[in-house]
Amino acid sequence: MSGVPVHTPATPPAHIPAAEWQAFVAGMNTLSALSDEDLAEAASLCQRVCLDKGEALLRAGEQAHLVGFVVSGGLREHYVLADGGERTKGFSLPGWFAGSLSDLISGEVSKVWIEAAAPSVLLTLPWADVRCWQGTRPAWTRFGWRVAERLYMMKVEREYELLAMDAAARLEATLARWPTLEQVFSQRDIASYVGVTPVHLSRLRSSRGTRETPSAKAASPAPGSRPSR
Repeated sequence: MSGVPVHTPATPPAHIPAAEWQAFVAGMNTLSALSDEDLAEAASLCQRVCLDKGEALLRAGEQAHLVGFVVSGGLREHYVLADGGERTKGFSLPGWFAGSLSDLISGEVSKVWIEAAAPSVLLTLPWADVRCWQGTRPAWTRFGWRVAERLYMMKVEREYELLAMDAAARLEATLARWPTLEQVFSQRDIASYVGVTPVHLSRLRSSRGTRETPSAKAASPAPGSRPSR
């Protein structure tokens, strides 16, 4: 045994607040359990990143090299078009990850921006080390598969929304997926994701509120639930 201290879920790294490390461990283990040894190795490389509102975790044209677990705040992944317009690809809220997986895998410069929509805290790991662990440690291999499965299902749901739903249904699906979205992101950001103008989004929200008010007590679904297909 070396003299290097071993960090376990009960003993967070000295540079990371205990509550944040516990949130990280809980989030990782929710997807696929990691051993104390696996978590200890992650702890030795984990860095705490604090972003102000509008600050970028990743800019288009940069090399992606970090994957982050969102502890607080929220980040938006988006494209910047040639005319200066923006198209929102997705959101990262506490309990999920931030980082452009396609750019990390390809090794090419990033096509997307990932920016904080509010003051945010992330716990980050170097992608090169995560890839190495996935190739040598069974628990990390399983974890990688679980993340890939989750991302694939999110992609399928997103494609269904864009191809088979109208704007009102897309808004309902978006707010069901991220119930706290409107607390963190602007209506412009949400409109961009739904695929409408901010003015149209305002109308959809007004119509949605009118429909829900008369029978909200009887008809409102449980928080976070989604209608069956």
